[in-house]
Amino acid sequence: MKKVLFLTLTLLFTLQINAQQEPKEQTINLLRKQLDAIEMEEKNALKQQIENINSLQNNGVISAGEAERLKLKEAEAKARKIEERQAVILETIAYLEKKDVRQKKADKGDPVFFLDIDSYFDKSTKPHQEPPKKQEPPKKENMPPEPLPVVPKTIQLPDMGEVKSPTTLDLVFAIGLNNAIGSGNWEELQDDRDYSLYGSRFLEIGLALKTPLVKENGIRLKYGLSYQSNGLKPNNNRFFAESEGQTQLKGDRRIIASRLNVTNLVLPVHLEFGPTKKKQNAKGSYFSTGNQIKIGAGGYVGLNLSTRQRIEYLESHYEFQWVRAQVLNGYDINKLTYGLSAYAGIGSFSIYGKYDLNPIFKNGAKDEHFLSAGLRLDL
Repeated sequence: MKKVLFLTLTLLFTLQINAQQEPKEQTINLLRKQLDAIEMEEKNALKQQIENINSLQNNGVISAGEAERLKLKEAEAKARKIEERQAVILETIAYLEKKDVRQKKADKGDPVFFLDIDSYFDKSTKPHQEPPKKQEPPKKENMPPEPLPVVPKTIQLPDMGEVKSPTTLDLVFAIGLNNAIGSGNWEELQDDRDYSLYGSRFLEIGLALKTPLVKENGIRLKYGLSYQSNGLKPNNNRFFAESEGQTQLKGDRRIIASRLNVTNLVLPVHLEFGPTKKKQNAKGSYFSTGNQIKIGAGGYVGLNLSTRQRIEYLESHYEFQWVRAQVLNGYDINKLTYGLSAYAGIGSFSIYGKYDLNPIFKNGAKDEHFLSAGLRLDL
C-alpha cells in the first residue's frame, strides 16, 4: 500500500512542476473521478458474477437458496474490494487538502516544518507534524443489483469432479410386423403363403435397466422385464384347429377372418454398444447416450401367459346372414419361450427385430417360429 501511495504522490508532484503549480483543486477533482471509475468497474464485475450464478440456478446446478447466498457473498466481497482500492486515493486527497491548509498558514507567517515522504508514512504523532487523518470510504449497501437477463444455457458450467456412471431406467415400447416361418425356411415369407404379412403384428412394452460396463459407458448391459404380444392372421379362410393330435391350419368357407394371439412375459438381456457424451447436472458429471448411435444384441427368455384365437364367420338363418365371432382358448402352445433379438438406431429410436428359437406349438403340423420386425422406443 505504501509503495503505491509513494508512486502516486511522486506523479502528482511531477505534474505540479510541469504545469507550473496548477491549482490543487483540479488534481483533487481528477482523483474523485477515479473513485467513481473504481466503483463502476467493480459493479460491472458484480453484474457478471450475478449472471453466472443465475445460469447455474437455471441449469439445476444449485438451488434458489444457494443462489441467493452466493449473490450476497459476492456483493459483500465487491464492497470490500471497492473500499480497499479507494483507500489509496482517499488518503492522497486528504494529504493534498491538508497540505493546502499548511501552505496557507505559511503565507501568514506561521511556522511550518518540511514534511518529506518518509515522515508522511510514519503514523506516529510528532510535534508540529501530524499525519493526515484517514477518511472512511463511503459505505456501500450489500445488496445485489437489480435482476439481469438470464444468460443462455450454453454457459460453460464448472467441473463437478468425478464422473459417475449410474444405472438408468428406460421405458421400452416396440411395435411392428409379425409372422411365422419354419426352421430356416425364409422363402415362406414370400407371397403371404400362410399368413397376412401386414395383418400379422406384434407389440412389446416393458422396463429396462441400463448399466455401464466400462468407464465411458461405451459398452452397456441392458436388461429388464417385457410384455410381448404376437399375432398371426391366416389367409384363405383358414383358422387353427387340432386334428389327430396336431395343431394345424384348416379351411372353412364360412370363415371371414381369424386371428391367433400369443402373449408372453419375458426377461430380455442385451449388450449395447455406442459412443457417449459427457454431461453434468446438479448431482455431478456423467456420460449420456442421448442422440448417439447405439447397437444392441442379445436375447430373451420367458413364459407364455395366454393363447387366444378369434374367429369371425357367417351364419345364415331364414335367408338372413350375419357375422358371429367366437374366441377359443388353449391350444398346444409351448409354455416356455426363448429367442434372439437385436436393435440399432440413434437416441431413443431404433429398428428392432426378434426371432423365437422355440416352436410355436408343441405338436404342430409345421415346426414354425415367430419372427418380428419393427420400430422400438427407449424413453
